[in-house]
Amino acid sequence: MARNSVKIGIIMLIAWIIPLVGLILAIIGLVTGAISYANSKSVMARAGIFLNSLGLGLAMLNIIVTFYLFLSGDFDPTLLLEQLEQVN
Repeated sequence: MARNSVKIGIIMLIAWIIPLVGLILAIIGLVTGAISYANSKSVMARAGIFLNSLGLGLAMLNIIVTFYLFLSGDFDPTLLLEQLEQVN
């Protein structure tokens, strides 16, 4: 189970960009790592816990910054869509 936690942690380092996916993966990885660490106290389990904690922190930071930009009015999805249409 420790290897699975590390694998999920590595995926987390990419998935934190999408907040909901990142949160779900982080919780799954942290639970897997904690169970594995409680059973075997292995270094791999500690690495999985670290990677998933880091990913969880990044996902939470992403959510906080997005909400701040949305509430302050600096984030406007319609402008983003217009810019994407101009590229095409």
